[in-house]
Amino acid sequence: MAEAAAIQAALASALESPELARARARLPVALSVAIGDATVSVTSHGPAVRVAAPAGVWRIALAELPPPGFQSVGALLRSGSGLRIDGDALPAAQCLPLLESLLDRARALLADGQAKTAREHRPPSESLERLRGRYLRLSGASLDQTWVFEESAGDADKPVMLMLYTAGADSRQWHGLMSDEGLLRDWRLVAFDMPFHGRSSPPLHWSGEPPRLDAAGYLAVIDAWFEAAGIDRALIVGCSMGAAAGLALLAELPARAYGAVLLEAPFRSPGRRSDFLDHPAVHGGRFSAAWVQALLSPASPPEWRRRATWIYSQGGPGVYEGDLAFYSDEFDAQHYVGRIDTRKTPLWLLTGEYDYSATPADSQRIADAVPGAVFRTMDGLGHFPMTENPAALLEHLRPIADEFARRIDAGRHR
Repeated sequence: MAEAAAIQAALASALESPELARARARLPVALSVAIGDATVSVTSHGPAVRVAAPAGVWRIALAELPPPGFQSVGALLRSGSGLRIDGDALPAAQCLPLLESLLDRARALLADGQAKTAREHRPPSESLERLRGRYLRLSGASLDQTWVFEESAGDADKPVMLMLYTAGADSRQWHGLMSDEGLLRDWRLVAFDMPFHGRSSPPLHWSGEPPRLDAAGYLAVIDAWFEAAGIDRALIVGCSMGAAAGLALLAELPARAYGAVLLEAPFRSPGRRSDFLDHPAVHGGRFSAAWVQALLSPASPPEWRRRATWIYSQGGPGVYEGDLAFYSDEFDAQHYVGRIDTRKTPLWLLTGEYDYSATPADSQRIADAVPGAVFRTMDGLGHFPMTENPAALLEHLRPIADEFARRIDAGRHR
């Protein structure tokens, strides 16, 4: 009873924060949270939704650093922890952004501030003055009147590291890495926004249909970007959807790659696409942010976690869902792993331990299917490492980037 009462008090206190108080006032759902036999009433008007779990499950989930599978409402539901949501699907979806933030806020209150692990990996301030942006006009089948925004950092005479972001996001995800002195010594760091994403508008011939991405279209845009940018090859660093595209590129367009470092690479990731990502009765920006928030590591610094979700709150209608049509519905690594030659294009795979969309076991499965590929689990990281904790990711990425740079330099001097 004492444990349930302490959790109940933490949840009630979290609900008084300005962020959650505003969300409560506008939520058209009668939401309650049950901790064993104790209940916290969140809102009282509208269709009923009840979130329930034993006190022991809440205790683990609200620990300063919960184990993977207990870090978020999404993870708790996915892992079969014992947490359940009773109510119709639509009002439950309307509650999800508040619920994810409630868990985070209550955890911070119980821990009396930020997690110690988060303090250990605080990155330096961003140096965004290094970045240079431009628009490039793509050419090719179905790409007429298509412009994409590209940003880069580093010297033009360095080899290019091309960074491919996650489904529904844009190149801002890579700003933490594009500020890094260690990478800039050897690389020109480049990222671009796909059409419909970030600062790349839809092409003029778009007639308003929901955007849908597929592997062929994604590779066509990447190849057209190479041509427009006047670049022959790059080291591919992709995350999630970008990792899926990177794997496809190594198989389909290997001449474009020095190799690849793929973060959070799925073998397959069914079930990520949701109708509520683009639903007239659900706030698309808030729901998309919550969909992402559930995949972040609780060890990542809170200010960078907020950055990760903020990017997702700004996506165009249907863009995230349209990307997931590729990442979650279409993509299957089995189509590509047999055609990757790591003697020509070395492959590294790095996956965070808190990722349940592309799990460490998924990425290990890819490495097992590609002779010569190397896989490592990244402790303390989630599905968006370059955005949620760039400093921690750099500890894994810099040595690999250095190895690729030495390989490229040796090839130039043969």
